[in-house]
Amino acid sequence: MISTINGVQQLYLANLDRTQNQMQTAESQLSSGLQVQQPSDAPGAITEILQIDSEVAQNKQLQTNLNSVTTELDSADTALQSAVQNLDNAISLGTEGASSTSSATDRANLATEVTGILKSLVGLSQTTVNGQYIFSGDNGGQPQYQLDATQSDGVAQLSTSANTRMIEDGNGTPISAAMTAQQIFDARDSSGNPTSGNVFAAVSALATALQNNDTAGITQAIGSLQSASGTVNSALQFYGNAENQISDAAALAQKFQTDEQTQLGQLQDADIPAAALQLTQTQTDEQAALSSEAKIEQMQNLFSYLA
Repeated sequence: MISTINGVQQLYLANLDRTQNQMQTAESQLSSGLQVQQPSDAPGAITEILQIDSEVAQNKQLQTNLNSVTTELDSADTALQSAVQNLDNAISLGTEGASSTSSATDRANLATEVTGILKSLVGLSQTTVNGQYIFSGDNGGQPQYQLDATQSDGVAQLSTSANTRMIEDGNGTPISAAMTAQQIFDARDSSGNPTSGNVFAAVSALATALQNNDTAGITQAIGSLQSASGTVNSALQFYGNAENQISDAAALAQKFQTDEQTQLGQLQDADIPAAALQLTQTQTDEQAALSSEAKIEQMQNLFSYLA
């Protein structure tokens, strides 16, 4: 004898299946916090969700890039402030050496101190962040300068790489956020001669004049150092402006991120209270259905026994 499922049982099974599906959906929404977890959950909204997801990912990468640049800017600012202080010290030493009370021995000792300042300035030009020389332009794998006593200004130029790297804000506006050591410390004309404000040349000239007991040369070097200090202060101003631009760009990126997350939430986030209520209701419905089915089975077994 072949048993069959009557219409009442078919309706019962269909209702039970629907209840269990609703319960699974509610449980999934509660565990994930999302009402749209796959395309079939909201076919009409999936294209917009994917678009906003892409924008969120791009924005996160932009913020990562901005944070990285901010670290470089902070390091550059600190290095250049130290450079200004070194130049101020060199001017003070030069002023002391220019005094008529200074002897040749005094000036030779001062020359040694100034040579130490040149070494410090070259070290500052080699400032690194995450293994990259931040004043080396597009060739961040090596410094642009190193000490070299055989050169007329006491330093050797290792590379002439320019800085072409730009970073964009959230609107796509490019921001220049770096200068090279050559621009800051070693300005030269088209013929390769040091120009007014060349830091390395000014410090080296003072050291040479002090060593040679050349008071006229000392006075001239002091003037060059003052111009050099102006050059470094101009670089500091550049970095200060860049820091403001990057800060504004980071704030804009954060605003975009907040807006995008809000849009995404409206499209795919689950209504947690509603999902919790739905789960409770479907669990109750399931228990009621299973209880009813058990009673029906008991009655069918009793009728079969009586027959």
